[in-house]
Amino acid sequence: MIRYTIPRGVAWRYVGFPRRLAVPTLTRFSSTFIPQPNAKVKRIKTKEELAREKLEEQMQSKNWFVRWGAIARSERFTKGMTKYLIGAYIFFLIYGLYFMKKLYAKEKELETLEAKLLEGKANEFETLRIKELRGKLRTRDELKLAKYREMRKDEGQDYSEFDNVKLENNDQNRLNTQILPARDTTEFYDAKAADYDKGVNFEEKAIFMGRRRKWLMKHCQGDVLEIACGTGRNLKYADLANINSITFLDASKKMMEITHEKFREEFPNFKRAAFVVGKAESLLELASGGSSANLDPSTKVKYDTIVEAFGLCSHQDPVKALKNFEMLLKPGGRIVLLEHGRGKYGFINKILDDRAEKRLETWGCRWNLDLGEILDDSGLEIVEEKRTHLGTTWCIVAKRKGDVKKETEVGFIEKYFGSSIKGKFEAYENANKPKDSKNNH
Repeated sequence: MIRYTIPRGVAWRYVGFPRRLAVPTLTRFSSTFIPQPNAKVKRIKTKEELAREKLEEQMQSKNWFVRWGAIARSERFTKGMTKYLIGAYIFFLIYGLYFMKKLYAKEKELETLEAKLLEGKANEFETLRIKELRGKLRTRDELKLAKYREMRKDEGQDYSEFDNVKLENNDQNRLNTQILPARDTTEFYDAKAADYDKGVNFEEKAIFMGRRRKWLMKHCQGDVLEIACGTGRNLKYADLANINSITFLDASKKMMEITHEKFREEFPNFKRAAFVVGKAESLLELASGGSSANLDPSTKVKYDTIVEAFGLCSHQDPVKALKNFEMLLKPGGRIVLLEHGRGKYGFINKILDDRAEKRLETWGCRWNLDLGEILDDSGLEIVEEKRTHLGTTWCIVAKRKGDVKKETEVGFIEKYFGSSIKGKFEAYENANKPKDSKNNH
C-alpha cells in the first residue's frame, strides 16, 4: 500500500483518465497573498513600542495629573532623579555626621553638669542648662536663662562665673496680671451643678475631649482617688475590672450628689466606692479624719492612682493640692492629670488672657495658668507630659521623687541611647574604694 503524505499548502485534485481508472495526483497551490511591486508591509509593533507611544501621548495630555504622571515615568526624569537622590543622600550623610557630633557634645555636657548636680555643686545657671538640654524648660526658665546669657563674658562651657549668682524667678502666674487671683468657687459650682453637663457637652465634643478623658481613666488601677470629680464626667470611661476601690472628692455638694447618682446607675453592684465633699487643699485632714499634724504617715489612707480632670484651674492653692496628692500616693503609684492652661504659642496665650475674666465668670476656672510652673513647684517627677490643642491641654503622668519608672514608661531613646551617668558614677565609686588588706599583698 502506498501512503501519501500531504505537505502543507497542497490540496487534492482529481485528473480525469480514460475509462475506469482515476489516479489522484498532488498539485501545490500558490499562496493567495501576492505582494505587489513597491508595496509597503506594516510590521506589528512590540509591547515596548506601544507603551512608549502611550507614554508620549500621555505626556501631551491636557490633564495635568496625567501629564505629570507620565513625565515622572519617563526615562529622562528617572535618570535625573537618580542624580538628585545621590546628591540628597550625600547631603543627609554629611548632615547626619554633623548632627551626631552635636548630639554627642550635648550628651557629654549633660553628663558633666549632672555630675556636679549630684555632688551638690551645680549653680543655678547649670541647673537651667540641664533642663534646657533635656527639653524641659518652662517659660520662666527661658526668661531667666536669657538673662544669664546676657551676663556671660564668653561662650565657653565654663559656668563657674555664676557660682554665686541667683536671679529672681520670672513666675508668670505671679507677674502676669491677666492671670486672675484664686477664689473659692464652691458656691459657684453648687449653683452650676444642674446645668453643668448640658453647658459643657458641646464644647468637649467639638475638641474630642472624650479621647483625653479615656486616656486619663485607663491609668486607673488598684485603690483610686479622683479629685475634683465634678458631675462624674469620667465615669463612662472607667474600667472597674482593674479597680479595687474608688473614692470621689469634690468641694461642691451638689455636684457630688450628681456623681453619686450617676455611679449607682452605671455600677449598681460595686460596693467599694466612697463620695467625699471637701477641698484638695484639705486632703490630708480629710484622709486622716481630722488634723494631720501629729499623724503617723504610715497610718494614712494611701492610693495607687490619683486622677484629676480640669481641677487645678479651680483650686485656691494648686501647688499645695499636688503636694497633698504626693503625700497620699503609695510607693510606685501614679498621679494622672488632664488639665488646661497656657499654650505653646503667643497668639493662643493672648486669646486666653483676653478671655480669662469671662471664662472665670462662666465656668469658674482660670484657664490661662502656667501649669509648667505649678508642676515644677510641686516637686513631683514627671513621667509623661503631652500637650494637645496647640499646647493648651496638658496630659501629665507624675510620680513621687525617687520612685523607679515602670518598664512601660521608659521610652526607646531613653532605654537604648540615654545617658549612662549613673552607671559611670557607680563604676567610679567602686574603682576608688579602698582595697582590703588581702588585695594589697
